[in-house]
Amino acid sequence: MRTTLSRNSLAWAVALPPLMVLGVFFLMPLAYLLFISFMTNSATSLFDIQPTFANYTEIFSDPFYWVIIQRTLLSTATVLILCLLLGYPVAFYAAQLLPRGRLIMLMVMMVPLMVSNVVRAYGWVAILGRRGVLSSTLTGTGIIDRPVQYLYSFEAVTLGLLTILLPFMVVSLTNSLATIDKRYTEAAHSLGAGPWRTFLRVTLPLSSPGIASGLMLVTFLALSAYVSIALLGGPRYKLLVSFVFDSVSTFRWPRAAALSFVLLLIALIIAVAIQLVIRPQRVQGKG
Repeated sequence: MRTTLSRNSLAWAVALPPLMVLGVFFLMPLAYLLFISFMTNSATSLFDIQPTFANYTEIFSDPFYWVIIQRTLLSTATVLILCLLLGYPVAFYAAQLLPRGRLIMLMVMMVPLMVSNVVRAYGWVAILGRRGVLSSTLTGTGIIDRPVQYLYSFEAVTLGLLTILLPFMVVSLTNSLATIDKRYTEAAHSLGAGPWRTFLRVTLPLSSPGIASGLMLVTFLALSAYVSIALLGGPRYKLLVSFVFDSVSTFRWPRAAALSFVLLLIALIIAVAIQLVIRPQRVQGKG
């Protein structure tokens, strides 16, 4: 009995400091932001203490915001699908390497993450701009007659987010694939299953925890990647996070808070959908 109590005391002693930090620096500001989202905009202060649901009703009743939400969902879904389709083969190959080779490959893939997202976004601006590398090359070779602006579009935002978020997906998938016991695939081969059937029936289901964690990580980062969206989307292709910043910059704090919680709700819905569709808990025999 004393051993159990001492273990519980030790567990609480270890867990309490980070829980307190989480509560003070994350949960309390989040609760305060939720409180602000139900207040009224003010021209002289951050907000007026006049409770209202107008901030949310205007968002969900305005067709303009529905277009922005649909655009946000489309961009996020496209980035998710491309990251999974491009990242899985790379991760599958990395998982077959020896631990040293896998480590080197992952370290090389992590090098771009050492560069600021602002720098990488400006790199795409230099490539996709009207006088950028791509337009100048196509004009010089005669493929197009005059310079073309490839920025401020769905394609530019998707490409920028893809190059930033793909390494996160690869690392998550590689860690999951590397932990799969090779005896499962050997057993499938011994029972007459070919490479594709083994992959679909054994490898793919067993890698579902890595798929789920990678998709959720990419989702959260894509929805909040303001800098890349602002530079590559510009004023013509804004997503929901862009309007959060616009509301803050124009001192409409209640509207910005409401938009932030709508964005958080979208992220949670996508995360729940990923868990329900992929069901990574099956690997542990829980579902």
